[in-house]
Amino acid sequence: MFSFFKSSKKKTPKKGASFYSRENLVQTAEELSKLSNHLDSKESTITDTNIVFQGFNLDEINEKTLEKNFGEEAYILNHECELPNHKVYYYRIESTSFRFLVQIHFSDGKFFFAGTKVYADSLLSEKQKLTVTQQIARKYLSDPNSKENEFNITDKNGNVLYTKDDVFYYLKYVPNNELTRKIKKQYGGYLKPDLIKKEAKDALDRFI
Repeated sequence: MFSFFKSSKKKTPKKGASFYSRENLVQTAEELSKLSNHLDSKESTITDTNIVFQGFNLDEINEKTLEKNFGEEAYILNHECELPNHKVYYYRIESTSFRFLVQIHFSDGKFFFAGTKVYADSLLSEKQKLTVTQQIARKYLSDPNSKENEFNITDKNGNVLYTKDDVFYYLKYVPNNELTRKIKKQYGGYLKPDLIKKEAKDALDRFI
């Protein structure tokens, strides 16, 4: 989606399994719930532009053609979690001003999520962050002067792009396909056990 993705990949220090495990954006049932809940969200902004990931429509992303389309990965993480055969392909990309840690997720060979962590030599400056957010708004909302930091955007095919402005800036992509629908049915509305306990306590407080 960004022109700086076309910059050549540079050699970066190799990272190990622990690093990529920490960077994994989909580790738990709660995280599966959060990503799937963005499908059909009433809070989403609709765009007439197809949401793309590094120039590819989300339904074109295929594990068998990853190397052809994205080049050699930096690491492949086999993550044993809620989904069968969950594999995460990582790519580390640098441009003049930005760095990107890209991750593409598959379950049983089917694509269900992609994320990009955007950063620089240190944390993003406000000017750098504005460059990123305005490009999102320009591409999908036709608003080059947007001051928004976070987005939740759905295209006409139901594919989703949402962002998170945390310590780093994250772009997250969810395709509207059979697998994500299945994930939504299974994990949508999932609550962590401690939240369930809190809801039970709140209910008792109301009636006792």
